[in-house]
Amino acid sequence: MSLKLYPAYKDSGVKSLGHIPAHWDVVRLSRFVNFGNGSDYKHVMVENGGYPVIGSGGEFRRSSEYLFDGESVLFGRKGTVDKPLYVNGKFWTVDTMYYTRIDTHRLLPKFLYYWATRIPFDFYVTSTALPSMTQTDLGSAKIGVPALHEQEAISNYLDCETDEIDAFISDQEDLIALLEERRTAITAQAVTKGLNSSVPMKDSGVTWIGEVPAHWLLSTLGHHFEVVLGKMLDGAKETPVGARVLPYVRAGNIQDAGLDLSDVNEMAFTSYEAERLNLMAKDLLVVEGGSVGTVHYLDSAMDGWSFQKTVNRVRSLGSADTKYLGYLIRVFRDSGVFEVICNGSTIMHLTAEKLRALLIPVPPIDEQRSIAEFVDHETAEIDAAIADARQAIKLSKERRAAVISAAVTGKIDVRDRMARASTNKVGAESVGVA
Repeated sequence: MSLKLYPAYKDSGVKSLGHIPAHWDVVRLSRFVNFGNGSDYKHVMVENGGYPVIGSGGEFRRSSEYLFDGESVLFGRKGTVDKPLYVNGKFWTVDTMYYTRIDTHRLLPKFLYYWATRIPFDFYVTSTALPSMTQTDLGSAKIGVPALHEQEAISNYLDCETDEIDAFISDQEDLIALLEERRTAITAQAVTKGLNSSVPMKDSGVTWIGEVPAHWLLSTLGHHFEVVLGKMLDGAKETPVGARVLPYVRAGNIQDAGLDLSDVNEMAFTSYEAERLNLMAKDLLVVEGGSVGTVHYLDSAMDGWSFQKTVNRVRSLGSADTKYLGYLIRVFRDSGVFEVICNGSTIMHLTAEKLRALLIPVPPIDEQRSIAEFVDHETAEIDAAIADARQAIKLSKERRAAVISAAVTGKIDVRDRMARASTNKVGAESVGVA
């Protein structure tokens, strides 16, 4: 059933609101909302019981005391400022957030929350390295306010709509997790056990590899591959004589879904650097810092490109296949091997030295290629399903935002729908009682 428009509209005078229903008021948020500062939680932190400590991502600790009791909308003060939260009950919030005391005789907290999700935060944030919002800026934001019963109808409608969308998104995320587990299992079996289950096996002596076919070798990666770390970032403002400014691949460009070159930086490379740090077909790019162990195999050369020091370039010395190695490294990453190799550091770095020293199973090169082709084929359908699920999530999030925006700015009239839903609910309950 399509939703109708309101009978009459007026210009709100606010760009982010546009035209709103004629009977709505436009007010500054500070008219109905008082902001309170969160506080450091360390002196009230407890392991069990107590009250939730809320940060920008939701609850993450418990506290022995609370700052507020009731319905409130939390806003980011520093850092993550564009993700307001709705909270109901006793809670503590951190010093990088604001909580709100709301005049509930004029403004419903849930309606405020939904409206707040569409605030153009980029317009308000201060121009600092760390995004921040002031109480003054938040209080000056203008909101379209209908009567309380209408706010309630809109909030209830959005509760229903967003619950349905969120449930779908959760299902898709669960599906992605299952597909990724299946992908890892198929890949791990192939790259460590081979494709012939009837061959004799031997213990590799490496915990995370286990048994391998008896005819396979076990060797260090550096024995079969050249490993080169990219260039350190150059802060020079002028290009040295004889150097060329080239685009470069960095860790953030390397994704499981492929090479993302939508955001690329450039810097100067001397002729020697450009030649030494070139990118050829069949090279394997391995993330050194950040999402350690994420890889990308180059099907073709990237002429005129180079790579930066958060990336290792791995190139075959002739006795091994880089595509096979790419699948093996991905299995190691997903199995937590690099956490062990990097000594459990908070900030991991898979240096060229550590990568060269990595023990790997080495089948005959023809077998490596057969394994890589098998994994290509077996995982293609899984990757397509994962891509479809991610696209469905993206579209669902866009729909969620659009529905919220349309409802809280009066672009759609949901009052009759919620009245009809309430009538149907009462009727259903009456039938159940009878």
